[in-house]
Amino acid sequence: MKPRITIIGLGRLGASIGLALKKSGAELEIVGHDKARDAGNAAQKAGAIDKHEWNLYNACQDAGMIVLAMPVAGVLETIELLKDELAPGVIVTDTAPIKQPILQAARAFKPGVHFIGGHPIFRPTPDPLAPRAQASADLFRNAQYCLTPAPDTAADALDVLSGFVALLGANPLFFDAAEHDGLAVGAQDLALVMQAVLLKTTTASSGWRELNKFAGDDYFRATELAAQDAKSIVQLLRSQQAPLQGWLMQTQQTLRELQTLLAQNDAAALEKWLSAAQTARTQWLENKVAAPTHTTDYSEVRSSASRLFLGGLAPRLGGNKKK
Repeated sequence: MKPRITIIGLGRLGASIGLALKKSGAELEIVGHDKARDAGNAAQKAGAIDKHEWNLYNACQDAGMIVLAMPVAGVLETIELLKDELAPGVIVTDTAPIKQPILQAARAFKPGVHFIGGHPIFRPTPDPLAPRAQASADLFRNAQYCLTPAPDTAADALDVLSGFVALLGANPLFFDAAEHDGLAVGAQDLALVMQAVLLKTTTASSGWRELNKFAGDDYFRATELAAQDAKSIVQLLRSQQAPLQGWLMQTQQTLRELQTLLAQNDAAALEKWLSAAQTARTQWLENKVAAPTHTTDYSEVRSSASRLFLGGLAPRLGGNKKK
């Protein structure tokens, strides 16, 4: 009997997890669940999952690992639904961008159910023609994958999840949940807030009826994050109030600097102000997309990860039976 992994949420992220696991060659049974019938059908047709189970509880039956690949609100809702349904030994992880409220909710699981927070951070894709919305087996290749275990997390469960991350082609990084969330605010959440501000400012403008005629692909991309599930965005913002307030104060200071420079009408000063930020971005991007200085034998990495992952997952088979 093959070890079973259940992926709940079969959008781009969940389907890519399935495709990456398939590409790794690991002997697994991958079961998927998604409320959207089209997403489940598409994932199965693409070969990301072996079976799509419409019933959440049936999907989790006999699973050694359950991956919650969905936004924050969906993760919290699913934890509430599963908190009394999973047997000891099962490993549960998620992919949401904040960790503290999720780890707090996961304390409701029965003793022996191992929850370890996860958050993949993908490499930037400067190529404007690169597909961004499609699932891909290589989505996690060389990505940084944050893991936020609780202090009492079992070492063997963490080893299994680390093997899972390596099978995807990613590099596991370990953080305390509070540290993770504090860093994520500036690097990710602030971008979401800025997009929401742009979206609100423009659409609430009295001139929006005419303005929207000029809103094309650039506007679409500049507001794409803010168009995600509103409930999840609100949950994220509320959970990050303290660090986010600090970043908003810094943003206000930056806007005041820009206002002053514009009022002075000093082209050289404006160029210097912008060039400093552009230089920092260029250096960041070069570090992120630079070719590796050494060649990694991914077949060997995946073989080792597969042994670690499957060896740790196999004893958990059959423990999660439907009531």
